[in-house]
Amino acid sequence: MSTVRLPIHLKTILVSLGLLVALAAAIVVSVLIGTSAADVRALFGGVAGDEVERARSILLGYRLPRTLLAAVAGGGLASAGAVFQGVLRNPLADPYLVGIAAGGALGAVVAIVLFGGHWIYSTAIFAFLGSLLAVGIVYGLAATRRGAGYVNTVILAGIIVGAFMNSLMLLILSASGSDELQRILCWLIGDLSLADYTKVAAAAACVLVGWTLIYFNANRLNLLIAGDETAAVLGLNVGRTRVYIMATAAMMTGVVVSVSGTIGFVGLVVPHAMRLLFGPDNRVLLPASLLGGGAFLAAADTVARVAAYPVELPVGVITALAGAPFFLYLLLRR
Repeated sequence: MSTVRLPIHLKTILVSLGLLVALAAAIVVSVLIGTSAADVRALFGGVAGDEVERARSILLGYRLPRTLLAAVAGGGLASAGAVFQGVLRNPLADPYLVGIAAGGALGAVVAIVLFGGHWIYSTAIFAFLGSLLAVGIVYGLAATRRGAGYVNTVILAGIIVGAFMNSLMLLILSASGSDELQRILCWLIGDLSLADYTKVAAAAACVLVGWTLIYFNANRLNLLIAGDETAAVLGLNVGRTRVYIMATAAMMTGVVVSVSGTIGFVGLVVPHAMRLLFGPDNRVLLPASLLGGGAFLAAADTVARVAAYPVELPVGVITALAGAPFFLYLLLRR
Protein backbone atom coordinates (compact mmCIF):
# COMPACT_ATOMS: atom_id res chain seq x y z
CA MET A 1 0.00 0.00 0.00
CA SER A 2 1.52 3.31 -1.06
CA THR A 3 1.85 6.17 1.38
CA VAL A 4 0.74 9.70 0.61
CA ARG A 5 3.60 12.23 0.62
CA LEU A 6 2.52 15.72 1.59
CA PRO A 7 4.27 18.76 0.09
CA ILE A 8 6.89 19.93 2.55
CA HIS A 9 5.24 23.30 3.19
CA LEU A 10 1.87 21.67 3.91
CA LYS A 11 3.53 19.15 6.20
CA THR A 12 5.29 21.95 8.07
CA ILE A 13 2.01 23.82 8.57
CA LEU A 14 0.11 20.73 9.78
CA VAL A 15 2.88 19.65 12.16
CA SER A 16 3.23 23.17 13.53
CA LEU A 17 -0.51 23.55 14.10
CA GLY A 18 -0.73 20.21 15.89
CA LEU A 19 2.21 20.98 18.17
CA LEU A 20 0.94 24.51 18.76
CA VAL A 21 -2.27 23.00 20.15
CA ALA A 22 -0.18 20.69 22.36
CA LEU A 23 1.89 23.64 23.60
CA ALA A 24 -1.22 25.69 24.39
CA ALA A 25 -2.73 22.74 26.27
CA ALA A 26 0.47 22.25 28.28
CA ILE A 27 0.54 25.95 29.22
CA VAL A 28 -3.12 25.98 30.30
CA VAL A 29 -2.75 22.82 32.38
CA SER A 30 0.44 24.12 33.98
CA VAL A 31 -1.20 27.39 34.99
CA LEU A 32 -4.27 25.67 36.43
CA ILE A 33 -2.46 22.92 38.36
CA GLY A 34 -0.37 23.68 41.41
CA THR A 35 0.11 23.09 45.11
CA SER A 36 -1.80 26.22 46.12
CA ALA A 37 -5.54 26.45 45.52
CA ALA A 38 -6.57 29.29 43.24
CA ASP A 39 -10.05 29.90 41.87
CA VAL A 40 -9.85 30.70 38.16
CA ARG A 41 -13.23 32.46 38.36
CA ALA A 42 -11.49 35.23 40.30
CA LEU A 43 -9.77 36.33 37.10
CA PHE A 44 -13.13 36.99 35.44
CA GLY A 45 -14.91 38.62 38.34
CA GLY A 46 -16.73 35.49 39.44
CA VAL A 47 -15.33 35.65 42.97
CA ALA A 48 -15.34 38.62 45.31
CA GLY A 49 -13.14 39.68 48.19
CA ASP A 50 -9.57 38.70 49.03
CA GLU A 51 -9.78 35.62 46.80
CA VAL A 52 -9.40 37.84 43.74
CA GLU A 53 -5.99 39.20 44.70
CA ARG A 54 -4.81 35.81 45.94
CA ALA A 55 -5.84 34.03 42.74
CA ARG A 56 -4.29 36.70 40.53
CA SER A 57 -1.06 36.57 42.51
CA ILE A 58 -0.83 32.78 42.16
CA LEU A 59 -2.05 32.36 38.58
CA LEU A 60 -0.77 35.51 36.89
CA GLY A 61 2.08 36.53 39.17
CA TYR A 62 3.75 33.14 39.65
CA ARG A 63 2.48 30.25 37.54
CA LEU A 64 1.97 32.01 34.19
CA PRO A 65 5.42 33.66 33.89
CA ARG A 66 7.07 30.47 35.12
CA THR A 67 5.18 28.38 32.57
CA LEU A 68 5.91 30.81 29.75
CA LEU A 69 9.60 30.81 30.65
CA ALA A 70 9.58 27.01 30.62
CA ALA A 71 8.02 27.02 27.15
CA VAL A 72 10.57 29.54 25.83
CA ALA A 73 13.51 27.68 27.37
CA GLY A 74 12.30 24.30 26.13
CA GLY A 75 11.79 25.58 22.61
CA GLY A 76 15.22 27.22 22.52
CA LEU A 77 17.07 24.19 23.88
CA ALA A 78 15.29 21.73 21.59
CA SER A 79 15.89 23.88 18.50
CA ALA A 80 19.57 24.27 19.36
CA GLY A 81 19.79 20.52 19.97
CA ALA A 82 18.44 19.81 16.49
CA VAL A 83 21.07 22.16 15.05
CA PHE A 84 24.02 20.66 16.93
CA GLN A 85 23.00 17.07 16.22
CA GLY A 86 22.74 17.91 12.53
CA VAL A 87 25.82 20.10 12.06
CA LEU A 88 28.11 17.86 14.15
CA ARG A 89 26.47 14.71 12.75
CA ASN A 90 26.50 13.30 16.26
CA PRO A 91 23.26 11.88 17.78
CA LEU A 92 24.53 12.63 21.31
CA ALA A 93 25.29 16.28 20.61
CA ASP A 94 23.30 18.77 22.63
CA PRO A 95 23.27 22.55 23.18
CA TYR A 96 25.69 22.25 26.10
CA LEU A 97 28.33 20.33 24.16
CA VAL A 98 30.43 23.40 23.33
CA GLY A 99 30.85 24.44 26.97
CA ILE A 100 27.76 26.63 27.29
CA ALA A 101 26.50 24.90 30.44
CA ALA A 102 29.86 25.04 32.18
CA GLY A 103 30.41 28.69 31.27
CA GLY A 104 26.93 29.64 32.39
CA ALA A 105 27.31 27.70 35.63
CA LEU A 106 30.62 29.40 36.39
CA GLY A 107 29.13 32.84 35.73
CA ALA A 108 26.09 32.09 37.90
CA VAL A 109 28.21 30.84 40.79
CA VAL A 110 30.38 33.97 40.64
CA ALA A 111 27.27 36.16 40.71
CA ILE A 112 25.62 34.29 43.59
CA VAL A 113 28.81 34.29 45.67
CA LEU A 114 29.50 38.00 45.03
CA PHE A 115 26.00 39.47 45.11
CA GLY A 116 23.74 36.88 46.75
CA GLY A 117 20.18 38.16 46.39
CA HIS A 118 21.05 41.86 46.43
CA TRP A 119 21.04 42.30 42.64
CA ILE A 120 18.13 40.35 41.17
CA TYR A 121 19.45 40.07 37.58
CA SER A 122 23.10 39.45 38.46
CA THR A 123 22.81 35.66 38.04
CA ALA A 124 21.25 35.91 34.57
CA ILE A 125 23.75 38.50 33.33
CA PHE A 126 26.83 36.72 34.66
CA ALA A 127 25.56 33.35 33.40
CA PHE A 128 25.12 34.78 29.91
CA LEU A 129 28.59 36.34 29.96
CA GLY A 130 30.07 33.03 31.16
CA SER A 131 28.34 31.18 28.32
CA LEU A 132 29.70 33.65 25.77
CA LEU A 133 33.19 33.29 27.21
CA ALA A 134 33.07 29.50 26.97
CA VAL A 135 31.74 29.53 23.41
CA GLY A 136 34.34 32.09 22.36
CA ILE A 137 37.18 29.95 23.73
CA VAL A 138 35.84 26.81 22.05
CA TYR A 139 35.46 28.48 18.66
CA GLY A 140 38.86 30.13 19.04
CA LEU A 141 40.45 26.71 19.58
CA ALA A 142 38.46 25.14 16.75
CA ALA A 143 39.46 27.91 14.33
CA THR A 144 42.90 26.32 14.09
CA ARG A 145 41.36 23.34 12.30
CA ARG A 146 39.31 23.33 9.13
CA GLY A 147 37.86 20.67 6.91
CA ALA A 148 37.31 17.12 8.17
CA GLY A 149 38.88 17.76 11.58
CA TYR A 150 36.76 20.78 12.49
CA VAL A 151 33.78 18.90 13.95
CA ASN A 152 35.93 16.70 16.17
CA THR A 153 37.92 19.73 17.32
CA VAL A 154 34.73 21.54 18.38
CA ILE A 155 33.56 18.52 20.39
CA LEU A 156 36.92 17.95 22.09
CA ALA A 157 37.42 21.66 22.78
CA GLY A 158 33.94 21.85 24.30
CA ILE A 159 34.70 18.92 26.62
CA ILE A 160 38.04 20.41 27.70
CA VAL A 161 36.69 23.93 28.26
CA GLY A 162 33.69 22.51 30.13
CA ALA A 163 35.90 20.46 32.44
CA PHE A 164 38.15 23.45 33.13
CA MET A 165 35.27 25.77 33.95
CA ASN A 166 33.60 23.16 36.14
CA SER A 167 36.87 22.91 38.07
CA LEU A 168 36.97 26.69 38.52
CA MET A 169 33.38 26.62 39.74
CA LEU A 170 34.15 23.95 42.35
CA LEU A 171 37.26 25.89 43.43
CA ILE A 172 35.19 29.06 43.98
CA LEU A 173 32.54 27.17 45.92
CA SER A 174 35.12 25.46 48.11
CA ALA A 175 37.00 28.66 48.86
CA SER A 176 34.03 30.96 49.38
CA GLY A 177 32.09 28.98 51.96
CA SER A 178 28.94 30.44 50.44
CA ASP A 179 25.69 29.98 52.36
CA GLU A 180 23.80 29.96 49.04
CA LEU A 181 24.61 26.32 48.22
CA GLN A 182 20.94 25.30 47.99
CA ARG A 183 20.23 28.07 45.50
CA ILE A 184 23.35 27.22 43.49
CA LEU A 185 22.40 23.53 43.37
CA CYS A 186 18.88 24.34 42.16
CA TRP A 187 20.28 26.63 39.46
CA LEU A 188 22.74 24.00 38.27
CA ILE A 189 19.94 21.44 37.87
CA GLY A 190 17.51 23.95 36.38
CA ASP A 191 15.53 26.60 38.22
CA LEU A 192 12.46 28.42 36.91
CA SER A 193 11.18 29.65 40.27
CA LEU A 194 12.48 33.21 39.79
CA ALA A 195 10.66 33.72 36.49
CA ASP A 196 9.09 37.09 35.76
CA TYR A 197 7.63 38.74 32.68
CA THR A 198 10.81 40.73 32.00
CA LYS A 199 12.86 37.54 31.75
CA VAL A 200 10.17 35.89 29.63
CA ALA A 201 10.04 38.80 27.18
CA ALA A 202 13.83 39.10 26.85
CA ALA A 203 14.39 35.36 26.47
CA ALA A 204 11.49 34.96 24.02
CA ALA A 205 12.75 37.78 21.81
CA CYS A 206 16.28 36.35 21.67
CA VAL A 207 15.11 32.78 21.06
CA LEU A 208 12.72 33.81 18.29
CA VAL A 209 15.35 35.93 16.55
CA GLY A 210 17.94 33.15 16.77
CA TRP A 211 15.47 30.49 15.65
CA THR A 212 14.34 32.61 12.69
CA LEU A 213 17.92 33.14 11.52
CA ILE A 214 18.50 29.39 11.70
CA TYR A 215 15.22 28.53 9.97
CA PHE A 216 16.08 30.78 7.04
CA ASN A 217 19.10 28.50 6.60
CA ALA A 218 17.16 25.22 6.94
CA ASN A 219 18.05 24.10 3.41
CA ARG A 220 21.73 24.88 4.01
CA LEU A 221 21.55 22.88 7.25
CA ASN A 222 20.11 19.96 5.28
CA LEU A 223 23.12 20.14 2.95
CA LEU A 224 25.55 20.15 5.90
CA ILE A 225 23.91 17.00 7.26
CA ALA A 226 24.39 15.34 3.87
CA GLY A 227 28.16 15.80 4.26
CA ASP A 228 30.78 18.45 3.62
CA GLU A 229 31.80 17.17 0.21
CA THR A 230 28.23 16.98 -1.05
CA ALA A 231 27.44 20.43 0.30
CA ALA A 232 30.57 21.93 -1.26
CA VAL A 233 29.81 20.36 -4.65
CA LEU A 234 26.35 21.94 -4.51
CA GLY A 235 27.91 25.38 -3.99
CA LEU A 236 27.65 25.81 -0.21
CA ASN A 237 30.40 27.61 1.71
CA VAL A 238 30.66 24.84 4.31
CA GLY A 239 32.95 26.53 6.83
CA ARG A 240 31.14 29.85 6.93
CA THR A 241 27.67 28.28 7.08
CA ARG A 242 28.62 25.85 9.85
CA VAL A 243 30.15 28.55 12.05
CA TYR A 244 27.20 30.91 11.48
CA ILE A 245 24.54 28.31 12.33
CA MET A 246 26.41 26.89 15.32
CA ALA A 247 27.22 30.34 16.71
CA THR A 248 23.57 31.39 16.43
CA ALA A 249 22.42 28.22 18.21
CA ALA A 250 25.07 28.70 20.90
CA MET A 251 24.03 32.30 21.58
CA MET A 252 20.39 31.23 21.76
CA THR A 253 21.32 28.56 24.28
CA GLY A 254 23.35 31.03 26.30
CA VAL A 255 20.27 33.22 26.69
CA VAL A 256 18.21 30.25 27.87
CA VAL A 257 20.88 29.16 30.34
CA SER A 258 21.07 32.66 31.78
CA VAL A 259 17.39 32.71 32.76
CA SER A 260 16.63 29.06 33.54
CA GLY A 261 19.84 27.39 34.70
CA THR A 262 21.27 24.28 33.09
CA ILE A 263 18.32 22.05 32.21
CA GLY A 264 19.57 18.79 30.73
CA PHE A 265 18.13 16.32 28.23
CA VAL A 266 15.68 18.71 26.52
CA GLY A 267 18.10 19.39 23.69
CA LEU A 268 18.82 15.67 23.41
CA VAL A 269 15.41 14.06 23.76
CA VAL A 270 13.05 16.39 21.92
CA PRO A 271 14.95 16.61 18.58
CA HIS A 272 15.25 12.81 18.51
CA ALA A 273 11.54 12.40 19.20
CA MET A 274 10.56 14.97 16.57
CA ARG A 275 12.91 13.37 14.04
CA LEU A 276 11.37 9.95 14.64
CA LEU A 277 7.84 11.35 14.27
CA PHE A 278 8.25 13.80 11.40
CA GLY A 279 11.51 13.00 9.63
CA PRO A 280 14.92 14.69 9.38
CA ASP A 281 14.09 17.58 7.02
CA ASN A 282 14.94 20.72 8.99
CA ARG A 283 12.15 22.68 7.35
CA VAL A 284 9.81 20.52 9.45
CA LEU A 285 12.17 19.51 12.26
CA LEU A 286 13.03 23.04 13.41
CA PRO A 287 9.40 24.21 13.95
CA ALA A 288 8.57 20.83 15.51
CA SER A 289 11.52 21.11 17.91
CA LEU A 290 10.62 24.68 18.89
CA LEU A 291 6.99 23.87 19.73
CA GLY A 292 7.59 20.35 20.98
CA GLY A 293 10.40 21.48 23.25
CA GLY A 294 8.21 24.20 24.72
CA ALA A 295 5.37 21.76 25.42
CA PHE A 296 7.75 19.18 26.91
CA LEU A 297 9.43 21.55 29.36
CA ALA A 298 6.14 23.22 30.36
CA ALA A 299 4.74 19.78 31.19
CA ALA A 300 7.94 18.76 33.00
CA ASP A 301 7.81 21.91 35.12
CA THR A 302 4.22 21.15 36.09
CA VAL A 303 5.30 17.72 37.32
CA ALA A 304 8.28 19.25 39.16
CA ARG A 305 5.99 21.61 41.07
CA VAL A 306 3.46 19.04 42.25
CA ALA A 307 5.12 15.59 42.24
CA ALA A 308 6.85 15.81 45.63
CA TYR A 309 4.57 18.30 47.44
CA PRO A 310 5.35 20.15 49.68
CA VAL A 311 8.91 19.97 48.28
CA GLU A 312 9.40 21.55 44.85
CA LEU A 313 11.77 19.61 42.61
CA PRO A 314 14.18 21.28 40.16
CA VAL A 315 12.78 20.83 36.67
CA GLY A 316 16.08 19.30 35.53
CA VAL A 317 15.36 16.27 37.72
CA ILE A 318 12.15 15.59 35.79
CA THR A 319 13.75 16.06 32.37
CA ALA A 320 16.55 13.67 33.35
CA LEU A 321 14.09 11.05 34.60
CA ALA A 322 12.20 11.34 31.31
CA GLY A 323 15.29 11.53 29.09
CA ALA A 324 17.30 8.58 30.41
CA PRO A 325 14.63 5.92 29.64
CA PHE A 326 14.12 7.45 26.20
CA PHE A 327 17.78 7.02 25.32
CA LEU A 328 17.73 3.50 26.72
CA TYR A 329 14.85 2.82 24.34
CA LEU A 330 16.85 4.22 21.43
CA LEU A 331 19.84 2.10 22.39
CA LEU A 332 17.80 -1.10 22.52
CA ARG A 333 15.88 -0.22 19.36
CA ARG A 334 19.01 0.35 17.29
